[in-house]
Amino acid sequence: MKSSVFRSLILLISDAILAFILFYFYFRFHIIGADILDYLIGIVVVFIIARGLLFFIGSAFFYRRKINAIREVIAEFKKGKFIQPNSIPVVYNEFDEILKELITVGRHLESIVSSQKKEIDSFIELYNGIIFSMTSYFIVLGEDERVLFANDGFYKKFQFQRDEIYNKKIDDIFYFVNARLKGGIAQVKLSGKTVVLEKTHLLTLNKVSIIADIKISNIVVKESNQIIIIIDDVTKKLRNDYQISLMSQISESIQKDDEIERVLFTILTGVTSGAGLGFNRAMLFLVEDAYLAGKMAVGPDSFEEAIEIWTAASSDVRSATEIVPDEIKAGINLFNRVLNARYSLIKNSSIFIRSVMKKETIHVYDMWHDDRVNQDIRELMDVKEFLIVPLIVVNRAIGLIVADNKFNNAPIGKESSELLSIFAAQAAMSIESYTNLDTLRNEMQKLSERQEAIVESEKFAAVGRIAAHMAHEIRNPLVTMGGYARRIMQLPKEKSKTSKKIDDSAEIILKECERLEKTLSNVMDFSRPSKFIKEFNNMNDIISDTVSLLKNTFQEKKLKVELDFGTDIPLVKSDFNQMKQVMLNLLQNSIDATPTGGSISVKTESDGDAICIILRDTGCGFAEEDPNAVFEPFYSTKVSGVGLGLAIVKKIIKDHDGSIKARNRNRGGAEFAIRLPIPG
Repeated sequence: MKSSVFRSLILLISDAILAFILFYFYFRFHIIGADILDYLIGIVVVFIIARGLLFFIGSAFFYRRKINAIREVIAEFKKGKFIQPNSIPVVYNEFDEILKELITVGRHLESIVSSQKKEIDSFIELYNGIIFSMTSYFIVLGEDERVLFANDGFYKKFQFQRDEIYNKKIDDIFYFVNARLKGGIAQVKLSGKTVVLEKTHLLTLNKVSIIADIKISNIVVKESNQIIIIIDDVTKKLRNDYQISLMSQISESIQKDDEIERVLFTILTGVTSGAGLGFNRAMLFLVEDAYLAGKMAVGPDSFEEAIEIWTAASSDVRSATEIVPDEIKAGINLFNRVLNARYSLIKNSSIFIRSVMKKETIHVYDMWHDDRVNQDIRELMDVKEFLIVPLIVVNRAIGLIVADNKFNNAPIGKESSELLSIFAAQAAMSIESYTNLDTLRNEMQKLSERQEAIVESEKFAAVGRIAAHMAHEIRNPLVTMGGYARRIMQLPKEKSKTSKKIDDSAEIILKECERLEKTLSNVMDFSRPSKFIKEFNNMNDIISDTVSLLKNTFQEKKLKVELDFGTDIPLVKSDFNQMKQVMLNLLQNSIDATPTGGSISVKTESDGDAICIILRDTGCGFAEEDPNAVFEPFYSTKVSGVGLGLAIVKKIIKDHDGSIKARNRNRGGAEFAIRLPIPG
């Protein structure tokens, strides 16, 4: 720039010197009157002056434009950009050194920026590729928990448009926000540490439901905290794992469960569990004789109940076999409707019967417009789409499972249909195994009862033989001893100490003889077949009468007697004296075992099938591991006892088609529970 200015000044000075010389000659020749020369010199002077002025003005304008161009380049530099200044005329081929350096630096920077931009674009492309090709779904929340961003996977999976969820709170996206998810977000906001939630149930407003592992992290963007939620759909994996383990659990359940209802409930829990097949509702019907009868149903009655079940599902980590049917409070109406459903296999032509008869899976897509569905089935199902899968064992249909998605309206896809069919085949084998096992149990129970009856019969026979032998060997000597004792007591004697001792001794002999005769009589009574006079008796009256007989005994030992008689107790066909003997033996046993100041209670109640009599005391209880051993003949813990009192009680109760059990009370003492069947 300095050289250009210097050249311009030289040019101006040379023009000024030339103009001065011309002025000098002009004035000199003008004096001598040379008019022509005067005009010529004037023209040249004007030209030189004009040329100088124009050159000066042009140079000033040109330099101003160069300064503006430099300013423009610098301004763009500040923005991180470079531009070729358009304000410099093309006719000028040389710039000043500053502009040249700026242009050189600018082009160099432009080259660097261009290179970096390509790298940045490459990284952005890679980042976008990673983000949008992720199998995980994720959303980013602001500090106010409103959605700032979601990837394409999230939009596709949960069926949202981009503008539907932007700037909305997470509660406005999901039908219910699991408490674990809310707690996780709060924990991350508080501590800044990542939180991982496993097997969390999510349900969107579009009723898309999944089981997911969720990772919640905190990120800082422009000094603002944001929450990123990464969602991994593990529904399919869990269902596959669950189905494998569930059948094993069901098999184990069959081995230990005593009721088919528990097994059926376990099966349907697997069908409706989020980790299982994930249906909203499931119903199970079994073939009984000539009917298809409803046996079990699992599922909510309303959408509110469905929300409650889904919310609690994640926190309940128990397996299906650990959940007791009585714990399920939802779906009572559905359960009752299914339980009351019964369809004739011969007369009925419903779609359920068709599935059983033809052993085929039927997918009803639109029940309201499907002619195969009659009115009874429509009233039972009350849903547009459902799936019917028969339970087949060895080419024989034993029932069917019906499943639907009534509350989230999710379509039943081919995969779900195939999974339910596989599951139904395994469930059918489990039900059949249980049935066979139950039949085997019943037969074994019958054999056990027969064996017990044989053993009891052998015991009675042994007692009878012992009694007959005792009667022959003991009774005659006892009668003789008793007779002589009475004669000794009746002989006239002088009143002396010796005679008194003789009388006392004779009295002792007589009492012991009477006691032995009574024992022998009990043995004979136990061995002989009982003769009953069965009439309709009120057990409350029998108990009251027996307690009255023992009133003095209760008072002597200061025992408190509590009677709790049930109202409207049905009459029982029984022998009054025999049942009185039962209560007398039990009460006497409790009196002997209960210390002074204790209490004895007798309670009666009816469960519709039998009358229950429960006798409790606060005595020492039973020392044996099996309290029911006290009913064995000749078993006694008393020094003076023979061990036939409770054995006689059991025999009488059994002769009345009843049962009696003994147990130790938790708070101490014994309990006897008698059940006597109510006549049909």
